[in-house]
Amino acid sequence: MRLDRSIREAAERIDTARSRARRSLLRAAIEVFGEAGFESATTREIAKRSAQNSAAIAYYFGGKAQLYEAVIEHVVTMINERIGMLLQSAERFLEKETWPREQALSFLQQMLEASVANSKDPEIVGITHIIVREQTNPSSAFDLLYKGVLGRLQRTGTRLMAVYVTGDPDHADFRLRFHALLGQALAFRHARATILRSAGWKDIDARQEAAIRDVVLDQTLLILDGLRARHKATGR
Repeated sequence: MRLDRSIREAAERIDTARSRARRSLLRAAIEVFGEAGFESATTREIAKRSAQNSAAIAYYFGGKAQLYEAVIEHVVTMINERIGMLLQSAERFLEKETWPREQALSFLQQMLEASVANSKDPEIVGITHIIVREQTNPSSAFDLLYKGVLGRLQRTGTRLMAVYVTGDPDHADFRLRFHALLGQALAFRHARATILRSAGWKDIDARQEAAIRDVVLDQTLLILDGLRARHKATGR
């Protein structure tokens, strides 16, 4: 019995060490891929930042390309951990026969608030850079990102926006409109240096983030109410 327990404990320690090593490689890869992009990133730099040897990348992932795919899968997991429950609740709401407009607005506001959230965590910064790169120069891994979360976010937000404005969750025009709405929130993260320079801020702390959030939500409501009023007046 003691031997069995010792073997089990030793196996658990090995699994824990492997998990830590794999996790450290992923975190380092997010930073390096975010900074340099896939082509310019080197496995040597990733190994150095993770305090692992280069052979560990081949051992745990198979190579640079497979590591990048694992990074994208990790990005999808992190985003879903952040907004997955919200998207699930919104999808259930849209499955109903009637859709109270104020509830649709609440879901939209929560989605935009999550997009505004700013973080100096190197992992979050790296994820932001990777997503921007995949938007401007998509790789074969973009399908993982889109099918894993971005497409779902776009579909759900589009339908919620249509519900608030017209009552029709499948109104085609709102694919572009929701993309524009989301873009105003993401701009504060993707163009962080510009807002810091133009606003004369040294950093974006809780106070600045709250100000950004208030502006985004206020403009969102103005846009939605304006579109709704126009739809009532013109039917489009």
